[in-house]
Amino acid sequence: MITYGHEKFILQAIEGVLMQECDFEVELIIANDCSPDKTDLVVQNVLKNHPRRSWVKYFNYAQNKGIMSNLFFALEQCSGTYVAMCEGDDYWITKDKLQKQVDILEKNKEVGLVYSNTKQFIEKTGQFIESPARFVQNEEEVIPEMLKSKFVEFASTVFRKTILDKVIKILHKELEGKVIGDTRIILETVYRSRLYHLNETTAVYRILEGSASHPKEIEKYIFALKDTYFCRKSFVERNNLNRIWLSDSICNTNRGLINTAFVSKKYSDTLKLLKNLLILEAFKFCSWSVFKRKMKADIWLKLLLSFVGLGVLRQKLR
Repeated sequence: MITYGHEKFILQAIEGVLMQECDFEVELIIANDCSPDKTDLVVQNVLKNHPRRSWVKYFNYAQNKGIMSNLFFALEQCSGTYVAMCEGDDYWITKDKLQKQVDILEKNKEVGLVYSNTKQFIEKTGQFIESPARFVQNEEEVIPEMLKSKFVEFASTVFRKTILDKVIKILHKELEGKVIGDTRIILETVYRSRLYHLNETTAVYRILEGSASHPKEIEKYIFALKDTYFCRKSFVERNNLNRIWLSDSICNTNRGLINTAFVSKKYSDTLKLLKNLLILEAFKFCSWSVFKRKMKADIWLKLLLSFVGLGVLRQKLR
């Protein structure tokens, strides 16, 4: 459990882990990246008062390390056979989550990752969204489908540590300074082992405006959006896979840039977004059938109106 600025959410995340009923030993590694709020006080209170406080191994840094360095450190502290992920703003909702997932890993030695269904919680509106269960029956289609869109949430995962350690060693340099870590780790794990779907909803993924994966600042938004594509591209190139599998990701990235440009309130932000369109990538790797399906007339109209500033004018009139 890596955490930063999660004062309002960290207790719920911790309690979701400490409520687990298992026939094996559990350790909860909490790595607090020098949070500027009262996250530390919340964790300290758990360490003093919770009946299962002995499960917790807590690290609170004096200086901020950054997301990936914090993740690397936390993983190095894990001594178990399996590693479950739950960041400090997400939480688990079933008491037998770990038991069921570990049982699967114990019985299926070829499986390196077990995931379950999740709900999304929009913090701004207080709305829960039931995410439809997504799994791929044909193993040969798992990677192509995941390259289209990630269907495994980190908060629902349990990894076989021997596989995860290899994956982190491969990705260590690439992950430094990046935003998208979960997709990289999941893709590489699935490439090296089997994926198993537990068809139950066991976790909640919280969507926070201004978080690393949902930033408000336009430059950070562009970086995060493009990183979702480039993490896939580097995975495909590293493992000599079919680059046509990147078609959906290229189109999704361009659609995201154009849609955001159209609703931008500043023309300077609109231009920043449009300058980052993956034009060459589309020519190189995008299949024509996917391009036609994804880049329809409404997107081209938004692109045109954004270029001439009518999207910005529309926002001002509104």
